[in-house]
Amino acid sequence: MPGRSAVNPRTVVNPADLHDDQVVALLRSGAHAALLGAYFGETLYQELSQLARLAASQPKPRGPLVYVLPGIMGSRLSSVRRRQSSLIWLHPAAVTEGSLSRLILPGPRSIRTVGIMLPGYLKLKLSLEVAGFRPVFHPFDWRCDLERLGRAFMQTIERSGTRKVLVVAHSMGGLVARAALAHDRQRRIAKLVQLGTPNSGSFAPLQAMRAVYPTVRKLAALDTRHTAEDLARMVFRTLPGLYQMLPQSLFDPAAWPQDELAPNSRLLLKARKLRQRQVPADARCFLIAGTHQETISAAALRDDGFEYSIGCDGDGTVPTALAAWPGAPTWYVEENHGALTNNATVLAAIEDILATGATGRLTDQAPALDGKELRRVTDAELRAQATGKLRWESLSLDSRRRILEPVISPEFARAL
Repeated sequence: MPGRSAVNPRTVVNPADLHDDQVVALLRSGAHAALLGAYFGETLYQELSQLARLAASQPKPRGPLVYVLPGIMGSRLSSVRRRQSSLIWLHPAAVTEGSLSRLILPGPRSIRTVGIMLPGYLKLKLSLEVAGFRPVFHPFDWRCDLERLGRAFMQTIERSGTRKVLVVAHSMGGLVARAALAHDRQRRIAKLVQLGTPNSGSFAPLQAMRAVYPTVRKLAALDTRHTAEDLARMVFRTLPGLYQMLPQSLFDPAAWPQDELAPNSRLLLKARKLRQRQVPADARCFLIAGTHQETISAAALRDDGFEYSIGCDGDGTVPTALAAWPGAPTWYVEENHGALTNNATVLAAIEDILATGATGRLTDQAPALDGKELRRVTDAELRAQATGKLRWESLSLDSRRRILEPVISPEFARAL
């Protein structure tokens, strides 16, 4: 990975290879506009450029320190050897070469976090900066145990030397921050705002471990050496972080098909114990949840796998009922899981909550959960999707940008 030095505007660059500060500098200068427009999407690029210039034009923020934690798969992971860094998550060349297999746990100690997936989180950070806060990204190794990640985050807060900090955490990041509360002896975390956090689990980790999650299938289509089933068996079934975000009903090994993708019973037991130790909400805790999106709300065991029930009681990834954190003031928005961090109304609401502990921009009336089932789909049906191989170069710019989104785009649907 390059250092934090300025980027020559005449040099062709890959935004995925740059440090966060370098990308922001390019946004402010307007250099490589076409390249960054393709990377972020033109609309988001224009918003980020404006925010980056606004932030640069203001005095250095002196407001509260805010840690921004991404969701699962939202931190970049590199293999660092002999001071040389090679990006694995997520770099097209690494995917193509089969390097995702190196993410297995236990695995190489050379894997390090090296930044954030900026398209999902830079708008949040810059918006907070423009509002006068001092936002700092806290990437983490999303493969790992939540308690370990929570302790490490608390140590980061303590090393900052700041007496009181604020936290905004998306998805899995909200669980990492929640785990940190258990180690916050001096109550340095003044406020924690969760966004779309699966406090009681989600069925997306289950689907990743069953090789049917769209992102896993898309990545496998680009991997010249492995199938989606290979990646699920070799990698995703070994990651404690995935197990610890499962719904309670799936902590029992008997609730799973007994096939080559059966879970690790030791990791299931550890996940069950961790869920029982989660700290309750207190006056520092707040939640924003997405609603009215097609979401898997249940998984039933069948002879050859799972059958998933899909309704609209959730944000597309986390069912509304499983996002709930009893005791934490909660607001709701009709938005999908991944877009919560780029929704302008949500960002303004976050600023309100950090400043005052309340907001009038979103409703605090919980949506009625009708439990209506739209359709069902099985493991077998989902494994029939994206079965062929593709080259990165053959993907549209939109598909490249949305590679982590749980959607099978047309190129993958017709891959041979």
